[in-house]
Amino acid sequence: MFRFKIFAVIVALTMILAACAPAAPAAPAAPAAPAEPAAPAAPAEPAAPVTAKIGLDCAPNCQYKDLVIGFLQTGSEGGWRAANTASFKETAEQLGLTLKFYDSQNDLAKQVAGFHQFIQDPEVNVIVLSALETTGWEEVLQAAAEAGKIVVIQDRRIDAPDTMFVTYIGADFVEEGRKSADEICALLEGKESKNVWELVGNVGSSAAKDRGQGFREKMEECGITITNSQTANWSITEGKQVTEAWLKESKDVQAIFGQNDEMALGAIEALKEAGLVPGKDVVVLSVDATAGAFKAMLAGDLNVTVECNPLLAPQVYEAALKAANGESLPKWVPSQEGVFRATDPNLQEIADGRKY
Repeated sequence: MFRFKIFAVIVALTMILAACAPAAPAAPAAPAAPAEPAAPAAPAEPAAPVTAKIGLDCAPNCQYKDLVIGFLQTGSEGGWRAANTASFKETAEQLGLTLKFYDSQNDLAKQVAGFHQFIQDPEVNVIVLSALETTGWEEVLQAAAEAGKIVVIQDRRIDAPDTMFVTYIGADFVEEGRKSADEICALLEGKESKNVWELVGNVGSSAAKDRGQGFREKMEECGITITNSQTANWSITEGKQVTEAWLKESKDVQAIFGQNDEMALGAIEALKEAGLVPGKDVVVLSVDATAGAFKAMLAGDLNVTVECNPLLAPQVYEAALKAANGESLPKWVPSQEGVFRATDPNLQEIADGRKY
């Protein structure tokens, strides 16, 4: 009996110790198999080339009355722009087409917003753009093509593939610059110094870029040196202010090249106030050939104006109608332009016959 009790005590102690012992650590889980690397995404398909819309539902029998044109004007910069706007409004009435006019107020953001408005307008089937700047138009041109809108560029070129619009109608601004250099070369012939001050338009516009380029291409042929060049934003007021600032630094200038009439007219005011005689002491040339330029030439203040024709609406509307009827157009339709000089014997007669 005594041995049995001892055995029972030993068994009980063994069970207690076993219960208190720490559990054996669990076997480590097998490592997960590495995930298969994801297959590389297929490269995105390149965007299909954007092709300008051509042809309307009425083709090939569309008439002017079928056209609803949204015209994006730059703003109001002076006589040239006013004549350009009047051309579009008056010609629209004469032809019987519907014109929706948008004044961009010389604000690029507003112009882009206006472009989007015309894209979304179900009535508009043609958009005409006079671009404030050369770049940044691909997105809206693509949207216009997708919305079935015909796009015509007028007056100022843009840096976009010419497949994105049906045509550009306007001047050869580079050639206007070349003509300007030729005229100043002739006026300064025989002069010992040929220092020229250049009043530049809006620096982002094609007119300013191209006129400056053309002028520089030809100016070296006669030894012209541009000693000052600054934007005056197509403005009489700024043209005067910039010229005044230059005159305070130096009066060593033989000619002023104003990239438009307004800036040159401002320079003429500054020259007079500085005691210089414009047209004699300092040769002055401008571009546009507006009524203000003819008045200045008749007064002897302006020597030459190189024409940039603003009456483009008839050509623009004709191109729009051809595109509406599915006709192919040249990518550039140049406007016809001349050069007018203060020495022209029939200058008064020419001025009396001008429409702008």
